[in-house]
Amino acid sequence: STRAAAPAPRRWRQRAPLPSPVSAVAAEAPSAASPFGAEAEKEKEERQFDWLDQWYPLAPVCDLDPGAPHGKTVLGLRVVAWYDRAVDEWRVFDDACPHRLAPLSEGRIDDKGRLQCVYHGWCFDGRGSCQFIPQAPALGPPVHKNSKACVASYPSVVQNNILWFYPRADGEHQDILQRKRPPFIPEIDDPSFVAVYGVRDLPYGYDVLVENLMDPAHVPYAHKGLMGKLRKKEDLGRVEFDIEGGGPIKMKTKEANVDGFLTEQQENRGYFRYVAPCTFYGSPLPREVAPFAVDDSPLPTEATEEVCMDR
Repeated sequence: STRAAAPAPRRWRQRAPLPSPVSAVAAEAPSAASPFGAEAEKEKEERQFDWLDQWYPLAPVCDLDPGAPHGKTVLGLRVVAWYDRAVDEWRVFDDACPHRLAPLSEGRIDDKGRLQCVYHGWCFDGRGSCQFIPQAPALGPPVHKNSKACVASYPSVVQNNILWFYPRADGEHQDILQRKRPPFIPEIDDPSFVAVYGVRDLPYGYDVLVENLMDPAHVPYAHKGLMGKLRKKEDLGRVEFDIEGGGPIKMKTKEANVDGFLTEQQENRGYFRYVAPCTFYGSPLPREVAPFAVDDSPLPTEATEEVCMDR
């Protein structure tokens, strides 16, 4: 009998790089000749965006179990979120025990409410200080108080029912919340609005997502039959699409700098605001219009808030 030939080894083929995204929106960008354009160019030369001087969302708190640690990755930084019941606050640490670098996200919350490493049982309080080392002699030196036994703790806060963290753990930035807060979205905390939270892992960078979110030209095609029709009052805020005939959507950039941008659709068709690095706000109504009508009937509106992070 003849032995079958061994299968050839699989060869992985590298994907060709994607071209730069092209928007179908007729946007009016400021020219360098205008005062606004010159100011933007000057700021671009003087100030660059600091990725570490920002607040980043980790998860909606409704998705977090306070009885267990949760591992997350933001900007390549592995962190663990856990609930410190001693002060009723969520904490964010480096996801690595200082002993043997075991992931603290695979640990547990012990009976005293401390974060316990799954490998050797080291326990940490909400400040990142080691409180207990099971293997240390009871009558020996307090080795758990050594600074090398501490785990890095990041500033964190719950805002809009979302857990945010600031990716610098040095002492200089522990009070960052007093000087700089995450972007606040009032509609999320407004009981007259309905907030829907969702988390999705996407196989591309956040920049592609942001470009997609501020591109209304794709909506009638990519989301055909999925997006509700926007009704109007006195023809305000109504958006109509001609799927067959098409036509440009006119937008104008009102603000643009390293911290984000503000664009408005012409003919009172709403606006988009992007707050770098990961907050996008969109409304079908112009900024000057209140979200509800002056009479008893609410004006049918939709507000979209997106919070995205790059893994």
